[in-house]
Amino acid sequence: RDLQERVCGVAEVDLDNLKRHTTYKNCTSTNVHVGYMWEALESFSQKQRRSFLRFVWGRSSLPTVDKWERNFTVQLLSGTDDTRLPCSHTCFFTLDLPTFSSSEVCRAKLLYCITHCLAIDADGAAARSLNWDEDDED
Repeated sequence: RDLQERVCGVAEVDLDNLKRHTTYKNCTSTNVHVGYMWEALESFSQKQRRSFLRFVWGRSSLPTVDKWERNFTVQLLSGTDDTRLPCSHTCFFTLDLPTFSSSEVCRAKLLYCITHCLAIDADGAAARSLNWDEDDED
């Protein structure tokens, strides 16, 4: 198990660890809209958190080392718009976050993205080869 964690990362998504390794653009960590995102992630199950990581990074676990190769970046988009979806840039571990009107809207949009946005793997081959459907324990 120790070797698996060193190679693949820890299965549990530690949000405090993710927060420590987050950079903000066009906002700060105390911005209300950023707070909506963290509230949503805190309400997610571990399976949903792993899906969120896949959406923003293309991986389902966090690094096990203290010094990360690349921090997670949250870039806040301007103008309140509940019709937009968050957009991820997996190569850069970045999330473009619209300024949603409430935490409920933010949560719903993030859930939609992590459930339906599979463009990084349009044919599903990577998901099948990585057994992403095995996350049924949550």
